[in-house]
Amino acid sequence: MKILSLLALVAALLPACASTSAAPAFRDTAQLVLSRTGRRIFWNQGGAADDAVARRVHDLLSHDLSLDAAIQIALLDNAELQALYEDLSVAQADLVQAGLLQNPTFSGGLTAPVAGSGVQTGFDVGVVQDFLGLFLLAARKKIATAELVATELRVGDAVLRATFDVQVAYYTLVAAQQVLDLRRTGTLAGEAGLALAEGQHAAGNVSDLDLATERMQSEQLRTDVARSEADVVAAREALTRLLGLWGAEDLAFHAPTQLPAPSADDPPLDHLEGVAIGRRLDLASAHQQTLALSHAAAMARDFRFLGAPSAGVRFERSPEHYSAITPSASLELPLFDQHQAAIARLEAEQRQAQAREVALAVDIRSQVRAAHGRVVAMHDVVDRYARVVVPLREQIVDLTQEQYGAMLVGASQVLIAKQNALGAQRESIEALRDYWIARADLERAVGAALPAGRAAGATP
Repeated sequence: MKILSLLALVAALLPACASTSAAPAFRDTAQLVLSRTGRRIFWNQGGAADDAVARRVHDLLSHDLSLDAAIQIALLDNAELQALYEDLSVAQADLVQAGLLQNPTFSGGLTAPVAGSGVQTGFDVGVVQDFLGLFLLAARKKIATAELVATELRVGDAVLRATFDVQVAYYTLVAAQQVLDLRRTGTLAGEAGLALAEGQHAAGNVSDLDLATERMQSEQLRTDVARSEADVVAAREALTRLLGLWGAEDLAFHAPTQLPAPSADDPPLDHLEGVAIGRRLDLASAHQQTLALSHAAAMARDFRFLGAPSAGVRFERSPEHYSAITPSASLELPLFDQHQAAIARLEAEQRQAQAREVALAVDIRSQVRAAHGRVVAMHDVVDRYARVVVPLREQIVDLTQEQYGAMLVGASQVLIAKQNALGAQRESIEALRDYWIARADLERAVGAALPAGRAAGATP
């Protein structure tokens, strides 16, 4: 009966020591995100705090949507991230399960009398407990703990990637709106030019060819505006999905129509590779996964010759009116299966995980170099457009108009010069967009937010 009491005590204590709440794991993940971005995440679980978060989102949307506000809204309201946090609950449940013993098996029997035999009724009860789980308890918890940490890191990395995706979508939308405004301004100028050409044509001062050219230019500008309007809709919806917004009020958010100037002090490359190796959460998650497989392989090797030991006790009350307590034990003999296949599989998976971890580290260094190179290149392109290309195109327009006034060139040359100038302005906007997207890609490669820096030409 002492064995029965011990088993009952163990069964009562083990569940009391384990909690399936993923709140500690979420706090760890939130701290990882905070340390790398300076921003907080929230797990919507149907509590009173959800209303406060919803009010905060509405407040952020009531003002012009800044990049910081867009990222914060995504971290608070993106449904995909909310679903991802449940991976922490799954990993925490696995950790709790790893710390539980297998349930004992109870059995019983009844000896029933047969008519005329004179035999009395007897019975027996027994309990058997598998003790292999007790030996493996610490090892299983070690594996599950490593897997929980790997999950925390993987979830944190997904959150960081979401913030970088928001940056790309945000810059794409702002640039699309800026190009739309540019083209609308060009359309107004084109309509004014067309009206002037029609008046001059009526007076006989403009040929049919020049008038047709003006009309073609005006229609082309209207077509470009329609195309830009479609680009704005697509870019706005891409950002809306990342922010997790729905409903007419939230969808009416207002984003800026002017990209910021490039940073005046982009970070140098000389230390970014090392920062990335130390900060990338996907690399840290891969390392923890390798560690979990290492623990699993070690456990399999250490207990390969230990079968399935079990112990039990049976109480019997015989029809002959005597009672007996019979302890029992069993042990599987590993004559044919010493878990060599399972061990080989785990060792192969461990080597595979190690190789993938090394490959990821190599990729990360390459990603940092490639992203940094693009940031530097696009910074130079933006600067060249601002200092050289756009001013030259505007100068060409002015000189062509002077020659047109002197009747040295036709209207078509003026239109071509204006088209080229408008195209240069559009290309400069797209180059600036690509610069900020490249900078977001560099943050993605490094695994943490970069210093904001000063805008070019800003006062220190």
